[in-house]
Amino acid sequence: MISGTHKHNIQSEYKKMKITVLAENSVCKTNSLNVKSEHGLSLFIEFDERKILFDTGQSDLFIHNAEKLGIDLSQVDYLVISHGHFDHGGGLKHFLKINKKAKIFLHINAANKFYTKIFGFIPYYVGLDQKIIAQNRRIYFIEEDTQIEDKLILLEGFPEVFPQPEANKVLFEKTKNRFIADKFNHELAMLLIENDEIVLFSGCSHSGIINIIEEVKLFSKNMRIKATFGGFHINNPVSKKNESPEYIEKLTEAIGETHPVFYTGHCTGENNFRYIKGWMCRKIHTMNTGEVIEV
Repeated sequence: MISGTHKHNIQSEYKKMKITVLAENSVCKTNSLNVKSEHGLSLFIEFDERKILFDTGQSDLFIHNAEKLGIDLSQVDYLVISHGHFDHGGGLKHFLKINKKAKIFLHINAANKFYTKIFGFIPYYVGLDQKIIAQNRRIYFIEEDTQIEDKLILLEGFPEVFPQPEANKVLFEKTKNRFIADKFNHELAMLLIENDEIVLFSGCSHSGIINIIEEVKLFSKNMRIKATFGGFHINNPVSKKNESPEYIEKLTEAIGETHPVFYTGHCTGENNFRYIKGWMCRKIHTMNTGEVIEV
């Protein structure tokens, strides 16, 4: 455990967890503050007297949107980067300029070199800025399941009990001048725990949202997963192709058998979301830049 926790024993002091979407592929319908969107994800979370940033998007957009929303990111206590892709950690260098105190967490493998291949053969770097990571002493590298505080846990390593998305097959890791299939052993899930209930944050869910949920259930024993935030990675952002209808149908059935309320977007795809929403109704919602969600 890196640091202690502030516990609340009086029920009347309980406040709902508040999640503000700082960066997403879309903006909320009532965009009175003129926030912008990008292909990326960044969530600002207020929880148990802590301010947590989950991912940074790919640029400094999350900072500009935070300013418009009246959020002071210099006061963030923890930054968690879900995995080693630029659309989730590209804003790290900008965050370091405005925040001088936050502890930063990413998987030890997230600093590796990650690529996609445009047209199937042109390598395109999609990883994080390795120089920024190497030069910063505030970064804690996660190698195993880690309890940061009493109510904040990071999980890694997600066994495949449900097939991973086919979209993963266009993503690679470069090692020793060779491109190998990305196994996504650089992905983290964040658990925030309140009153024996879990709110799960999963970034892109490259490992498969069902696989991540199953690992959380094994880890948490009797605790209920109340809500999940993150994409399902069933839409390829380069080719714009979706997973097969058969895969989407099986995924929808599997999600329907779980208990959380889902907040998704980013790499889920609008058409895929509409299909899943048709079956799950109020059990699934979009995340849009500028929205404030309480759970």
